[in-house]
Amino acid sequence: MPQALALVLSIAIEAVVAFFAMRALGWGSGRRVALAATIGTLITHPIIWQGIPRLEPALGYGAAVALAEGAVVLAESIAYRLIVPLAWPRSLAVSAIANGASAGAGLAYYALTG
Repeated sequence: MPQALALVLSIAIEAVVAFFAMRALGWGSGRRVALAATIGTLITHPIIWQGIPRLEPALGYGAAVALAEGAVVLAESIAYRLIVPLAWPRSLAVSAIANGASAGAGLAYYALTG
């Protein structure tokens, strides 16, 4: 999958999942969380796209993805903290939910397409 398409899909998945998570949990504005998801993904996606292949030879694919996604959850939680704003535990939770959905979709895509 080309990086530009992966970026657009990541933004769409994370913004929608974060929006509905916020609404379901009653934590705040769905629009602001979608904005935070978009900004966070725009910043972290290029780093992840290049970082996983660089980490993979030393760590293996699974560990490289886990380490990179953990770093992304932390990094993107800053956007949720500042833009929504959410308390740190909530910003980490929303970031983990949104990134889990996006990473899961990406892993499923690669599992199905080889």
